[in-house]
Amino acid sequence: MVSLMCNWFTDWGRAIREGLGETWLMVLIALFVGITMFLLYSVFLSQLIKPRADRKFKIKWGQLFFAIVFILFTIWFCTLL
Repeated sequence: MVSLMCNWFTDWGRAIREGLGETWLMVLIALFVGITMFLLYSVFLSQLIKPRADRKFKIKWGQLFFAIVFILFTIWFCTLL
């Protein structure tokens, strides 16, 4: 802990970067991007690519929430590099 809770988010990011190293951060970024793309595909694109006349467009809110969380973690890990 460098800043004594004044900026815990930065301290947590610094600890993750020092613990994992740049290579594993890049691996996690690639993993999170892959998971995010899969979640977004299953939420939106699968409805648009294979539309059915008898089915309404439904948004899967749980998957959308997790996709947003993975997007935020990906952006945060990109800023750590």
